[in-house]
Amino acid sequence: MPSACIRGPLNVVWSSTLPSAVPLASDADRVAMMERALARERQAREQAEHLLETKSRELYLVNEDLKLKNSQIEKRNAEIERTNHALMTTQAQLVQSEKMASVGQLAAGVAHEINNPIGYITSNLGTLQSYTSVMNELIAGYRQYAEGVRAGNADESLYLKLQEIQDREDIDFMQQDVVELVADSLSGSVRVKDIVQGLKSFSRVDGAECIESDLHAGIESTLKVLANELKYSCEVKLEFGKLPLVTCNLARINQVFMNLLVNASQSFEAPGIITVSTRSDDAWVYVTVSDTGCGIPEDKIGSIFDPFFTTKPVGSGTGLGLSISFGIIEEHGGTLTVASEQGAGSQFTIKLPIQQT
Repeated sequence: MPSACIRGPLNVVWSSTLPSAVPLASDADRVAMMERALARERQAREQAEHLLETKSRELYLVNEDLKLKNSQIEKRNAEIERTNHALMTTQAQLVQSEKMASVGQLAAGVAHEINNPIGYITSNLGTLQSYTSVMNELIAGYRQYAEGVRAGNADESLYLKLQEIQDREDIDFMQQDVVELVADSLSGSVRVKDIVQGLKSFSRVDGAECIESDLHAGIESTLKVLANELKYSCEVKLEFGKLPLVTCNLARINQVFMNLLVNASQSFEAPGIITVSTRSDDAWVYVTVSDTGCGIPEDKIGSIFDPFFTTKPVGSGTGLGLSISFGIIEEHGGTLTVASEQGAGSQFTIKLPIQQT
């Protein structure tokens, strides 16, 4: 149908093509609409500003709360660090105390081990002193006789006297005995040196340095220190495999060896056997200390690594040896485990990484 436009008296144009009749707004209406739009915009802006102010205030409060919490966390961290440092210091003192207690318990045996070689060195030196006196007398006499021969008036009585001294003192035996006395004295002095060096390795305050070390040398050094402690109670068998050098603090590992060996020696009611065996794989070394002693009761085996736990009579131990040993091996990234059967013996196995990570 063709569109038809009709002008009315109010100059409002109607279009028959619109779905419904919409009058065109006047200037006043348009101004009113704009004012209402501006009012809505103003209201929206005020609401947005209010919301922004509210959120900013909330964010400020949250930020202040975070600052407070961060400050509290920093204080707690500092306190934890101080506590941790104090614990580390206490642990180091505890380890050193246990080490010195162990050395103290071995003091009588170590003194005996040192006294034996010192005794025969002293005796040998006394014998050598008497031999030296005879040798000096002979040397002086033969010099006097030689001077007389050169002068053409040799004193035959002096020569006969020197021959008499040689026969009386058995110079041939004396010459042979001097060699043996010196060799025995050197052997004894080396024995004393080994014992003292072994004691120094246990008694000194340890640093934290880990270096490549020979565990077999550590075991042998420990056995020298414990020689008197072990020789009356057991036989020690060494079954060494091929081991690489291991990165560790050998002084502290030696303390573990000492604790395990002393515990094993104290487990015998009659003379028994301690076997120390070693082996390795690509990444780990294993040291096993086994004994044929009395073993550990099944109900106590789960507690033997606890601090101050001991199966020994009161006054016979601190109960710290195995606990400290467990901690030392753990610090090296390894493990210390036990298998035991009451009446049949115990076996402790140390597992250490070849390289520290």
